Amino acid sequence: MTKQLIEAYASQAESLHGILAGMDDVRTSAMSSFLEQGFPGTKNEEWRYSDMRAFHKKHFELVSGKSGIAIPEPLGDYCARFVFINGRYDEESSDIGQVWKDISIRPLANHFMANESRVDELIKGSDSVSLLNTALMRDGLVLSIPSNVGIGRPIEILHVMDGSDNAAAHVRHVIELGEGSSVSIIERFVGDDSAYWTNSVLQARITENAKLRHIRVQEEGANALHTAKAYVNLGGGSEYICTNVALGGAMSRFDANVRILMDGAQATVNGVALAATGQSHDMHTHVSHLSGNAVSEQVFRTIADSRGTTSFQGKVTVAEDAQRTLANQSFKALIFDKTAQANAKPELEILADDVKCSHGATVGQLDDKAIFYLTSRGIDPETARQMLVSAFVAEALEKVDFDDVKTSLMGRIASWMLERNADKGTGG
Repeated sequence: MTKQLIEAYASQAESLHGILAGMDDVRTSAMSSFLEQGFPGTKNEEWRYSDMRAFHKKHFELVSGKSGIAIPEPLGDYCARFVFINGRYDEESSDIGQVWKDISIRPLANHFMANESRVDELIKGSDSVSLLNTALMRDGLVLSIPSNVGIGRPIEILHVMDGSDNAAAHVRHVIELGEGSSVSIIERFVGDDSAYWTNSVLQARITENAKLRHIRVQEEGANALHTAKAYVNLGGGSEYICTNVALGGAMSRFDANVRILMDGAQATVNGVALAATGQSHDMHTHVSHLSGNAVSEQVFRTIADSRGTTSFQGKVTVAEDAQRTLANQSFKALIFDKTAQANAKPELEILADDVKCSHGATVGQLDDKAIFYLTSRGIDPETARQMLVSAFVAEALEKVDFDDVKTSLMGRIASWMLERNADKGTGG
């Protein structure tokens, strides 16, 4: 990295000393590690598909001040809504509802202030964006669900950005589920058309027989950069269901790192990515089976239009003692133009012998015969294409249990298709 970038990020970390109890040494350590490695380049295998050029050219400043952007309507009914504006919690725009009666909700600052040793539970990460999140985090939520408490409707965490060009927000959320508890979290990211950077990390500990549904909807502004991580640890008989939908931004990347620590756990990580002209969406997963009798499923569906790029790197690791593991990966991509790209790199690393693991990847175009079949029965070409796209992504959205949320997501996919048809000036 250039001297200017090094000095800029080091100065930002120093300016945050004292604002979160117990974090100063952690910030210093994370920043030191970040400065040693810098942002990854194309020679880094795990980042080969992510367009990181903007990060090498300029630094992003911590944004301050309240947004003037309108707060969008929720995706569906919720039990509570927490709004973060330019990386800071905004109580006025949030709606805590009655959920506080059942679960513990506190800002990150209060979490550490009550017990500084909780800082040691933070996952610092080893890659540059995770390290920078650790070094520069200022705000976030800590949600603790007591044992045997089930929250029916989702909790929405909305991130809103309009902090001007070269602004950045580094937010950290911590989710803790007691035994037998359940909760659904919708993370949603929106913003204006300035060239900002959202860098988010969510870490979750899901104990025995608990269940976390995690729905992520990335619809950032047209020039935004979006990097996000989910670090999830699974106890015995627990379940993690993640559905990631990437729609907005100039460049986005989502990493899901799931560790199955005890027998009987289930992990599902699904995703949909739609890349229009010039957009790049990268989805990266690593599911580690460290204990046996567990199941992991991954279903990813992507679509790329002219000069759009979608990428999927999915790795499943099965440890020697993780016998009777069942793991499946499925990646399918559609490309609408010869200049579009769809990259796939599924990986299996199996050290156990009593397992059933599979992966598959296909890239193709919409089926002309299917379009002809539909149009021959009086369906116009635009609607025919829309029907085929809806059917194509449906499997990846199957685990979204809330009908109103799923309808909202399908509506966004339909709108994306209408824009593609309008841009081409044809329904064929």
